[in-house]
Amino acid sequence: MRRLLRLFNDLPIARKLVLASVIPVVAVALLSVVTYRSVTVFSDDEEQLNNTYLVQRRAAEYMRLILDLETGFRGYVLTKQEHYLYPFRTAQERILSVGDSLEQMLHGQDEQRALIGEVQRLVKQLVNEKDELIQAVKSGHPENAVHYMESGRGRAVMLDIRQLMARFDRLEQDALNSRLARISQDRSSMLWVILGGGGLAVILTILTLHMIARSITTPLASLAKAVGSSSAGFVPSLPVLERRDEIGDLTRVMHAMSAQIRDHLEKVEKSETDLRALNEVLSASESKYRSLVDHAPFGIFTTKGVDMVFSNRYNRILAGLDPDEEGDPEAVRLAYHPEDRERVLSEFAKAVEEGRPYETVFRFLHKDGTVRKVLSRRIPIRDADGRVVMYQGFNVDITVLDEMQARLLRAERLATLGQVAAGIAHEIRNPLVGIGSTTSLLLEEIKPTDPRRPDLEIILQETRRLDRIVNQIIDYARPRSIAPVLFFLPDLVQEVMKLLDIPIAEKRLAVRSSLPPTLPPLQADRDQVKQVLINLVQNAIEASEEGGVLTLASFELTRGQEAGVAIHIVDTGTGIAPEALPHVFEPFFTSGKHRGTGLGLAICRNIIDAHGGDIQLTSQPGKGTTVRVWLPLRQRPRIAET
Repeated sequence: MRRLLRLFNDLPIARKLVLASVIPVVAVALLSVVTYRSVTVFSDDEEQLNNTYLVQRRAAEYMRLILDLETGFRGYVLTKQEHYLYPFRTAQERILSVGDSLEQMLHGQDEQRALIGEVQRLVKQLVNEKDELIQAVKSGHPENAVHYMESGRGRAVMLDIRQLMARFDRLEQDALNSRLARISQDRSSMLWVILGGGGLAVILTILTLHMIARSITTPLASLAKAVGSSSAGFVPSLPVLERRDEIGDLTRVMHAMSAQIRDHLEKVEKSETDLRALNEVLSASESKYRSLVDHAPFGIFTTKGVDMVFSNRYNRILAGLDPDEEGDPEAVRLAYHPEDRERVLSEFAKAVEEGRPYETVFRFLHKDGTVRKVLSRRIPIRDADGRVVMYQGFNVDITVLDEMQARLLRAERLATLGQVAAGIAHEIRNPLVGIGSTTSLLLEEIKPTDPRRPDLEIILQETRRLDRIVNQIIDYARPRSIAPVLFFLPDLVQEVMKLLDIPIAEKRLAVRSSLPPTLPPLQADRDQVKQVLINLVQNAIEASEEGGVLTLASFELTRGQEAGVAIHIVDTGTGIAPEALPHVFEPFFTSGKHRGTGLGLAICRNIIDAHGGDIQLTSQPGKGTTVRVWLPLRQRPRIAET
């Protein structure tokens, strides 16, 4: 019986119906017509189901091309390498035609067609924007593309496209479910026709018709059950019936179709996962690169032509700017020392024009008066065509090295000067003492009315001046020891100003002071610091015109990790010529003074260096001079290096 049933199931439906030929001719004809019509409708529905599959496949290809556009664009902008444009160009050539063909396949589906039309509009916009940005990158202006990615404009368009395509996929899935339901409805309709026609047939045909109905309905019920038991949005795996009739062929076709649909959906999901992982890797790589650049122990900057477009944290520290503030990179150039700015900018502009590397040494001037000396090197970066697209620059702080070299040179000069001073003290001081003593005795013996007395007074005066010069030379050249004690700087400044009341009054100078009483006590050699202040204030008085302004200010100032105090002395005098300014701390150099040996500022510098401090002088001819002194708050007694 089972073998007979299997043979019956393997028979085509037409042959099965022939078995019922004993049914009256009318019933057979009617059943044949109705059955043929049901099969035709079923075939139409199958064709529509196949068309739905082709639409979904074309939509998946369309989405893949959109992702290729985005991936190729981002890869090229981030790497500037031409081969990253290959997927972009390939997708650009095909995407519009694929979209048009997909739109044509949706005849009779107005809502899906409208969605694809909107996606086509967004894709054209996306292609045009990215093509313009790629051209801008090629022409040396990647900032627009970087801003485009950072601002998320392209991401927003991609999000709209994804939402539209997701809505399209849902509509197509609904259409697929609808067509599967229609097949089920056709099956039910055909069943009722056959059963109804069988009721009209002779009672003898009931068994045959029942077998035909069972042969057709059982596999279709299994298919309907498999489809109905699947979750929403999931393509089920349809069973394959071991039959050689149309139902068996149908189950094989539908099984193959469901397998292909699942395979394509898995590829789409894998592509999305890979793209998401790639984006995470790129973001991590970018963060790592930025972290390395920001925390490098030297200044790193980038210029487009002569315009600075990027500056890392350490470069802003070198310029005296807040490293955590996201400011204009050009602010770094504003911190160039005024004496170096024009030279550096003009030389670099010429190097950019010639497309060659540039190396120089210049200074940064901080707002608090601190000077940082840097070695700067700028290297041209070229594209594949040899054109300079930017300059990569590096600034290395050589302030400490420069100070060490300067101290070494001063130490060498002092060593030589010490030998000379010892010789001068031995060879000149004794004769000077004899000349002075003899002249003093002669002055006591000569009457005030004697015409020779003025000459003797000049001799005695010049002898004493030579003795003072010898003492200053010895004082400058000898190793300087300090005996630090704790004292309040404002009190010392008041003492100095009291000593110089007479010259200040003679020039009618207006004294302005800012000496906060809250300043912490300073540990230093009080007498030597007093000598420095007397010399500096006296110089300011001598440089000032009558009725000028003399300003003294003091405040706490930390340098690096060391707490200290700053002293500023500002006058409104004639100033110092720019060519003389670099030499003011050299021994025996004077500028605009009719008396003096030129050792005052040199000795001041020795004293400040012995305390581990710093002294700087800036001046503008015709406007005045500013002296900035910085001393650490605490130190141990030691012998100065110079």
